[in-house]
Amino acid sequence: MGSSNEYRIIIADDHQVFRIGLRGLIEEVKGLKIVAEAGDGQELIETIEKVECDLVIIDLSMPRMNGLDAIEKIRERDADLKIMVLSMHKERDYFRKALAKGVDGYILKDDIFEKVISAIKSIQEGRKSFSEKVTSFVLEDYSVLKESEISLQLLTKREKEVLKWVAEGLTNKGIATKLEISVRTVEAHRASLMDKLDLDNVQELVKFAISKGLV
Repeated sequence: MGSSNEYRIIIADDHQVFRIGLRGLIEEVKGLKIVAEAGDGQELIETIEKVECDLVIIDLSMPRMNGLDAIEKIRERDADLKIMVLSMHKERDYFRKALAKGVDGYILKDDIFEKVISAIKSIQEGRKSFSEKVTSFVLEDYSVLKESEISLQLLTKREKEVLKWVAEGLTNKGIATKLEISVRTVEAHRASLMDKLDLDNVQELVKFAISKGLV
């Protein structure tokens, strides 16, 4: 049995050599203990059912069940268990999805090892921790969100509906049928959208709708 004051960690990664190396490095730090390992998402879920832990360190690219799906399963079972992503994926989309699923940290594998340990310590103390390379996404997304809120507040409910269907590729006639309004009314709404959003063509309308998550 480990000491009651040990911080218990499970590592989930499909590369055994990486797990062995990470275990060795983490357990050099006093108070940190690797209590189990898993080679894929499904094995991780099964392991969590049997082994108590305080933190899961998880890769995103794994067989049988990937990291994002595993995180979702974990959150359904335990909303409070701490989860830290340790991945090579530095793309915005991966980070957004992981953040949306409630992870407490997102660290890149090409960070120095000290960053991994400081992230573990931060999460242990109740804070979140992200690599500098993905932290910028948080600030950018916040800025985009505020801009999005302002832009969308300019539109009426009907204009938002027309915008959505324009972005989906429907013709004016198709939109009119969907919304049970006249083609002329659809044209008026499209003109109003262009004016309010200061856009010049349908392509820009589509880009705007996609950027705001309407499609």
